Amino acid sequence: MRRRAVLGGLVALGAAPAAAQEPLLTYAGMTFRSHGKDIRAIHYRPLGAERKSAIVMMHGSGGRIRNDGPWHDLAMQFAGDGYEVLTPLYTDAWPDDGIRPPAMMEAWRDVGEHAVDWFIARGIDRRRTAMFGYSLGSYVAVDGALGNSRAAAAIGLAGGVDVYTPRAPRRRIPVLMIRAQNDTHVLPRNTDAWIDFLRDRDVPVREHTIVGAGHLFRPQEWVEIFQVSAQFYASNVGREIR
Repeated sequence: MRRRAVLGGLVALGAAPAAAQEPLLTYAGMTFRSHGKDIRAIHYRPLGAERKSAIVMMHGSGGRIRNDGPWHDLAMQFAGDGYEVLTPLYTDAWPDDGIRPPAMMEAWRDVGEHAVDWFIARGIDRRRTAMFGYSLGSYVAVDGALGNSRAAAAIGLAGGVDVYTPRAPRRRIPVLMIRAQNDTHVLPRNTDAWIDFLRDRDVPVREHTIVGAGHLFRPQEWVEIFQVSAQFYASNVGREIR
């Protein structure tokens, strides 16, 4: 497996999930363009057994991307499961000042949209593209996927209406909301409010609770997150091509 040193920084998500064996994949740092700006990312690719499907992963508040830590390990697991993956540093489009005006949120959502477009331009069918987001990134990923994006499915991890007020969806793609039972940062009732908001507008939302988890996940909880997410993606964007 070829590895290359990529962007520095930390992803403050908790400890890395355990891996049973080294997956067959490659990854490298790269950039793509969003509204004239270079967006740094890591591109992960499976080596063999590709699903011809792609996932764009949007990090949480204060997140960075590098070839280490739980965010990297989760991307590695998705790639090992046959998906191409991009992990954009979406704050390259607009640095986070903590106030987050609507134009900033739109710029971040557009990064996800343009990452999906990048995959489509490389030959991935739009019906086989998906979003994944954690905390603040869950809003960026899911709200963006239900807006102007061409992504065909989305997962929100540890997100809720206290992150940002969701917009009325323009699209009705499958969504999975993964909640942390003991989350004190994004309160469970605010995850419920987001789920209810989407279901009331006919978005097909599934939900899963990580029992005993807080906002920062432990190794065994990251394993569960991958397993549940992999099952969800396999039922839509990762289905076998016949």
